[in-house]
Amino acid sequence: MTRCIAAVAALVTPCAAFAQDSVMVPYGGGNPTPVAQAPADTGDSPEDIAKDAARDLKDSRFYNKPGATRAQYDADWQRCRLIARGSRTPAGMVPYYYNPAVISPLAAGIGGGLGGLLGAAIAEGQQRRANRRACLLIGGWRMVEVPNAEQARVAAMTDADRSAYFDTIVGAKDVKGEVTERTSFSLAADPALALDAPVAGSPTVFAGKKIDPKAPILLGPDEGLVVVAFRRPDAGSAGRTGQFMMARYDVTARDRVYQPRDWKKKGDKTTYAMTAKSADKKAPYEVQVLRMTAGDYVIDSSATGSLVPATTNCFGAPTFHVGAGETVYLGDFIPFWNVKTASGAVSALAWAPHLEEARTALATAQPTLASAMKTATWRNRATYACAGLTMDRFDLPGVEALPEPALQGATAAAATS
Repeated sequence: MTRCIAAVAALVTPCAAFAQDSVMVPYGGGNPTPVAQAPADTGDSPEDIAKDAARDLKDSRFYNKPGATRAQYDADWQRCRLIARGSRTPAGMVPYYYNPAVISPLAAGIGGGLGGLLGAAIAEGQQRRANRRACLLIGGWRMVEVPNAEQARVAAMTDADRSAYFDTIVGAKDVKGEVTERTSFSLAADPALALDAPVAGSPTVFAGKKIDPKAPILLGPDEGLVVVAFRRPDAGSAGRTGQFMMARYDVTARDRVYQPRDWKKKGDKTTYAMTAKSADKKAPYEVQVLRMTAGDYVIDSSATGSLVPATTNCFGAPTFHVGAGETVYLGDFIPFWNVKTASGAVSALAWAPHLEEARTALATAQPTLASAMKTATWRNRATYACAGLTMDRFDLPGVEALPEPALQGATAAAATS
């Protein structure tokens, strides 16, 4: 029997639902000193890695990917182990926060034990194992729970026979037992999720606390505007709040960009992170205008209702770019709460594109911005250091992935020699 784990950051084709239960962590911006872009050597020997990886090859449970070798399993297991403990990014690099000499204490605090609230939970082996498991499943491995009779057969093998058995079974096409895999990051479309239903009532425009939404917005030389809408078309979203975190992103380094240690001394006003949070839960359609430093950002986390975010999309997040002087529309966000669907109750911040509706609403307060507004260009699969209690991946449907990063320095030379 095969069962698929639905992504926490679930999608609804052709729209999407953002991750539920993510933890807010310190983020940064600016221009910290680059770290090496070649995967760092941990010093672990192949024998040590194979011995550690064998801990997840048991008579009762093992990982499997049709066509894979035991060496490939060992390498992927080691990669996921390092990511789960916070010492490597999914791209294989040392996270920026491992260089506290150039990163502010606030940002560096999420390194090592991943800091404060996260530290105790991540330090626990159970949470690390859960994130290592998520990493392997997202990477295409399947977890197989073995029937009792097969468990007994494997348990009776000699050490040599058992090792040979696992050498073969990790890449076998057909396996016995219950298979858990990640084959989709989507929720089935459901009539109960009214992503495109019309909204009633007059729209509201929000440009910040105690700011007249009709007042001219004057941008700095390196600033742009991001426009988001919170949509409440039905009983499942009416009166609900939602929020999502945008984090500054370095496309080349494949990591978030953190606050420099000397940011205050230099008067650095870079946008390090931005939370878009619904301001009026009674409004059926609420448009927000957010001023941000030009650059690249990822959607790292989100939540609906009063839940505290706890999942980071570090294994693959949507990323977008806002340029200086641009007004970029990200989409409509629908805060569903405990909506009964064919596959169970859904509480999630859903996404749907309604550019012209958002433009019409924005024009009631900012007609010039509304006419200049354009849709964001999205790319999936932005990976970065995993600084969250639960680690996952979230894709927007129909969106291309970021191209693989170019090899640099000695790594590039070795690849071409």
